[in-house]
Amino acid sequence: MNYEDSYHRLPNKLIFGSFVLAMILDFIPFSGSLYWLPEFTALILIYWLINRPQSVNIGVAFFVGLLVDIGTVSPLGAHSLAYMISAYLIIANHHQFVMFNYGFQTVLVLLALLGNELILVGIRFLNEQRFSGWLILLAPVLGAIIWPILNKIMHALIHNKRKQR
Repeated sequence: MNYEDSYHRLPNKLIFGSFVLAMILDFIPFSGSLYWLPEFTALILIYWLINRPQSVNIGVAFFVGLLVDIGTVSPLGAHSLAYMISAYLIIANHHQFVMFNYGFQTVLVLLALLGNELILVGIRFLNEQRFSGWLILLAPVLGAIIWPILNKIMHALIHNKRKQR
């Protein structure tokens, strides 16, 4: 069995569990001073879009976005739109994405997360007529910084799951 086969044999429970854990982290009601925390659900979505595109696609991005909208009391459809646009761009460039090293993937993840955040800022501006501030863009930068760590953790989990079989 090669490395690609290990991803095809992953149980969907692992994908579902990672989304649940990420959403729990995103739904914790922190005070306003923790705006710099990354969107863990978006990071997990990007991870699975890159590593398991046959199971996680634009439809999953839409559904996960709706759940995040409900859980974070955002305008309904805001996260869905942002996640679907990111998912489309990642899926369209999937073959190039997986060939890059972690450094270049980090830059691409930063661009995807910045795109998500800019869409959300635009929707909030149209909905509430107020600008959230430029500091809100720290979250995508932190998300990109932790991308290699998240990637290593997820690969270790998948490798352990494969050994248990």
